Amino acid sequence: MIGGMEKKTELISLREVAIRLGVCRATVHNWVRLGLLTPAQVTPYRFAPEAVAAFRRDGGGEKLTRRANKSRSAARLARGRYRKSVKCFRSLHLALENAMYAAALKRLAAAGEAEYREEDGTFRFGRRSVSEVMETWRLRLKSAPDGRLFRFLQSLPGMQDDESLGELYQALSSIGRRAQGGTYYTPTALVDESLSSGRGAERYLDPCCGSGHYLVRAAVVLGLRPEQICGIDCDPIAVELAKINLLLAFPGEEFAPRVFRGNALSGRMLRAEYGRFDLVATNPPWGGAAAEGEESFALFIRQALRFLKEGGRMSFLLPEAVLNIAAHASLRRRLLESCRIDTIELLGRCFPGVFTPVVRIDAVRAPAPAGHSIVILRESGREERAQHRVAERADCAIETGVTAGEREIVDKIFRRGGITLSGNADWALGIVTGDNARLLTHEPEPGAQPILRGCDIQPNHLREPHCYLRPGKLQQSAPFCCYRAVPKLVYRFIATRPVCAVDRGGTLTLNSANVLIPRLPFWQAELVARYLNSRLIGFLYVKRFGTCKILRKDLGELPFPQLSGAEAAAWLAAPDPEFETLIARWFGLTGAEMRIVSQGLP
Repeated sequence: MIGGMEKKTELISLREVAIRLGVCRATVHNWVRLGLLTPAQVTPYRFAPEAVAAFRRDGGGEKLTRRANKSRSAARLARGRYRKSVKCFRSLHLALENAMYAAALKRLAAAGEAEYREEDGTFRFGRRSVSEVMETWRLRLKSAPDGRLFRFLQSLPGMQDDESLGELYQALSSIGRRAQGGTYYTPTALVDESLSSGRGAERYLDPCCGSGHYLVRAAVVLGLRPEQICGIDCDPIAVELAKINLLLAFPGEEFAPRVFRGNALSGRMLRAEYGRFDLVATNPPWGGAAAEGEESFALFIRQALRFLKEGGRMSFLLPEAVLNIAAHASLRRRLLESCRIDTIELLGRCFPGVFTPVVRIDAVRAPAPAGHSIVILRESGREERAQHRVAERADCAIETGVTAGEREIVDKIFRRGGITLSGNADWALGIVTGDNARLLTHEPEPGAQPILRGCDIQPNHLREPHCYLRPGKLQQSAPFCCYRAVPKLVYRFIATRPVCAVDRGGTLTLNSANVLIPRLPFWQAELVARYLNSRLIGFLYVKRFGTCKILRKDLGELPFPQLSGAEAAAWLAAPDPEFETLIARWFGLTGAEMRIVSQGLP
């Protein structure tokens, strides 16, 4: 009691609960849906701290967490459960495939599927299916199993968990190699939610199945039989692990796992399977280079549409940038034209060590009916977007976190139009040294030149640079005349809204600060900077593009009022409040709309 009144407990968000319990947000969602954890408020979810503490103290989610909270990087796995095995692997100089073959033996033994015979140093398998997979794998090994393999086998932990083979494979694989392919372990809760979108499916495909996590969960979540589950992967070791894991998901049954080694993107291997699957659900590799300038996940989606029958469902975990980045416009167009997009769930940063926000897209391979709306789910609630409206946009961008009122204001501004920087400006990226430790210094030196960084740029103001570029070979640079141009605008590259200032000193810029030289009629450099820094344009950029980078293409789309020379001079001389009013008046915004702008800008 405080002053005779009871102190009100402040509720905490779902995100904070996930942090306190050490799980991803999707796991907390699952616990709520299962009735294991009860929120104090539903829309949006809010929880009483004492209820969360009691849940943790009583071990309410411990059993689930052992399976669901597996999103750990290979580096963390190596430091933890598999530290001894990783050390042994390195000391023995084993081939990775031989080591994983030994791990598969240990996993099978832990499941009662294999027995070691001391008399001849071999393993006996209880099932013919398991024996055939392991014997085929053994014959393919580059070197015959020897004493080193058994020493490594002895270093392994119990290997009793369903995910142990996949975890160990990541722990032994080079982190750089896994990251290059854009591959990260997918938490079980996310896998289950993705598969749940296809309940009732009779044939399921994971076109990039890795060690088979989705395949095993499809048996559990969807109740599918082995012949109904199919996986493809180009990694030969992962394919063998997926076969073992799928066999273990059906103890006592004899079958040949339908897991194939190959490139699902080529289409040659399973072309006969086109149009035969009810569900394709996966977490495809991100960031891998692919043909036609697209990322690898885009090609997996295109191929998934070929594998799906009419009316079949797809569920993909993807980087959130797929919703609005210009590079993915053609992919969005393809999805909008050939699919009914049912749900887009914003999952946030749910892969530890990966800073990219994640979304799950659930869609049906069928034309969207008239009036169909895409449901966007987020922690704070749900929104809807008319699919035909999204398809009408030139870039098919799917805005998130934008209310109906905010969207009306954005559309109103773009309908009013004006002139743009596209075709009316020169641009230059900041310098990439390739070796900051050698070429940059924070103290003046003979021959070193001042260079601006993003942190030196404030709205309409430049701080004195405290970084200097030494002479040397640079990795990437625009022609130096671009940096020496006077006047020029410099703007932060990493930001959610434009932050820029005028440089009249011909100063160099580092790659966190890019260069813009505007050529708009009657728009002086200072007026352009002031306009880009304004609240209305900040609002417009955040709600229209929604990225953490200020891209040339996006800046080039922003509408600038067409002013006479006298009007431009009056705008430049106006104090800040009046300047904001002049912009709003030119675009025809009302006082109520400007209040929405003020509330919607972070």
